[in-house]
Amino acid sequence: MSFGDRLRAERKKYNLSAEVLASECGVARSYITLMENGKRLPGKKVIPKLALALHLKTNIIVNWYLEDLREKLE
Repeated sequence: MSFGDRLRAERKKYNLSAEVLASECGVARSYITLMENGKRLPGKKVIPKLALALHLKTNIIVNWYLEDLREKLE
């Protein structure tokens, strides 16, 4: 499962719109959409904000990130 798929699943689990998640993270809605569609990965400043908004530990988001990178390099 890609980073974007996991992000979307967690966002929907909490019934958050991309716009609400973006607002909570201090980023544009389009940035959330790009991440969910696999076009971008989050910057290091966004990862802890995503974790907080999604009620996850930061290392979970980092693991998603690393797994996505590994898949893309294979």
